[in-house]
Amino acid sequence: MFTPNHFIWIAICAVMIASLTFCSIKFKWSMKTSLYVVSGISIASELCKVFTHIDINPTTGAGTIEPGALPLHLCSITIFIYFYLALTKPNKATQHLLDFVTPVSIVGGLLAIIMATSGVNFAEPYAYQCFIYHAGIVWFSLYCLITKQVKMTIKVYITNLVTLFALSIIAIWVNGALSAYNTNFMYVVRPPAKGLPLLNLDNGWFAYYGVLLVAGFILLTLVSLPSYIIDKVNEKKTLSTAEGGGAIVE
Repeated sequence: MFTPNHFIWIAICAVMIASLTFCSIKFKWSMKTSLYVVSGISIASELCKVFTHIDINPTTGAGTIEPGALPLHLCSITIFIYFYLALTKPNKATQHLLDFVTPVSIVGGLLAIIMATSGVNFAEPYAYQCFIYHAGIVWFSLYCLITKQVKMTIKVYITNLVTLFALSIIAIWVNGALSAYNTNFMYVVRPPAKGLPLLNLDNGWFAYYGVLLVAGFILLTLVSLPSYIIDKVNEKKTLSTAEGGGAIVE
């Protein structure tokens, strides 16, 4: 982590996020167009991951994907949501999904880029898959916030916290079922990297899981709060303008 290669990848991701954000806002991409773009990035990412994580049985010659490569991490789950949103007409259910994946993708995407748990070797296809995909979902989330496709209300914030907690419980079940394969989806089994402060198993798993939940709460709050404040400020400005415009001048 934080090697020369890692810094290069961070710079590449920053350029990609900035470029896609500029183009989508400057040229006023529709929601459908943006969903098709992020879905395309998701397809390329998942195909790369699948074909670089195939285990070939030396006896039968059969190929199977490593269980740890299944799209069951928090950021990977959003792939299915993007496809669903792209192929479905907007409704209350799609809005709830969009409200959830937007802040979660910013948190998960940036953490994946910073922590580089998939490696930073330019000779490894998995590094390209990891960094480009996470840069793509961070861009899409920024697009949703900037274009007001998503508004971080108190209700949305609380719903997102409850959903995130529920997914962590489901991840515990899934990792338990796949324990023979040493999976660690959503990092509820063990830390994503060694030597992390607080996020470690020094005080036992329950303490680690508690810290993980608190970290998720703090990060989700840090992402949601600025958007909530900006929306409230804009609402007050709009209200003040409307009240001022309605005054009768004699």
